[in-house]
Amino acid sequence: MSRKLQFIICIFCVILYLSTCLLFLQLKTKLHLIKNIFVERNNKTEDTDPPSTTLSHNQRFVNSNIKILQYDKLEFKYQQENGLLLKEISNICIKYNLKTPLKREHFFYNSKHKSLYCWIRKIASTSFTALFSNMQEHRNMHLLVPPSSNELEGSINDPNIFKLLVVRHPFERLVSSYRDRIEDNTKYTAQAWIYTQKIYRFTRPNLFHYNRTTGNFFQQIFTHDRRLKIIPTFKEFVEWLLQESPEHDDVHWDRYYTHCALCNIQYNFILKLDHYTNDQINYILSKFGIDKNNMYLPNLEESKGGCTDYKQTCKYFQNLTENTIFKLYERYKIDFEMYNYDLNKYLLCKSENTNNHI
Repeated sequence: MSRKLQFIICIFCVILYLSTCLLFLQLKTKLHLIKNIFVERNNKTEDTDPPSTTLSHNQRFVNSNIKILQYDKLEFKYQQENGLLLKEISNICIKYNLKTPLKREHFFYNSKHKSLYCWIRKIASTSFTALFSNMQEHRNMHLLVPPSSNELEGSINDPNIFKLLVVRHPFERLVSSYRDRIEDNTKYTAQAWIYTQKIYRFTRPNLFHYNRTTGNFFQQIFTHDRRLKIIPTFKEFVEWLLQESPEHDDVHWDRYYTHCALCNIQYNFILKLDHYTNDQINYILSKFGIDKNNMYLPNLEESKGGCTDYKQTCKYFQNLTENTIFKLYERYKIDFEMYNYDLNKYLLCKSENTNNHI
């Protein structure tokens, strides 16, 4: 093959190579343009979505803000109310120069939920104990108590810990305690076993005389499984209680201010069980960091024996003299004053019940 022919073939191969490369470049450019057009159209489609989608998003935003505003309004309201109550409590502590003991076993603490609660028997304590048990994910009450006095004091002084106290009218709580722990003889209770003999030594000493027919005191008063056969009346219970020292009261009828160290602790929220609202319960749950939809609290003022409200309490007070009611008031005077509870309506119980029978 001549050199001239070889040169022509070489030139042809170079031209063919360059033409092929150019063709691929053009194809790539077209593909890129098609891709850009497709993306642009998609963007335009998103921008021109039906207005309902945007409105739905805005509506969710507005609804969220409304909920926040409503919560802030409740927060402000409860802070105002609680502030007035705390001021009154502080004034009473100063007025009577009160010293209130700090008892670790009277508190439930949850570090994860940043919450502290002082339980008081016969004031929804079963419900709130169950709530703290669920928060801790165990049922052992001893594990709900702050592990040490130092940790309790630390939580009390920590402004980030939400501190809760629940109270009710002292007289209603007293009747509720009597009904549940003394009067209800369908079960054994430590209070009936311990205090009935003390009550009867004061009100019916003749029961302690041995009787061949009925036996000794315990045989006359208790069944073989230690339930009551003869139940002390509420009047007997109160008469015995009034001559006892309040310093040794059972936790079912002790005074709030000593039980929960009211002069040592500034509680964040004090729930009055007499007229609580669902908003208040939801507020407490939110401060505990609990979703209200995943937590159920039953009717807080009810117990197995039914609700002990003013009407029910009045029935028990109708057999008490006015002098006895005043003495009971003196025993719980600090609690009455701290929470602004009313005495006068219970002085009317006897006349109200008398009128009802006319």
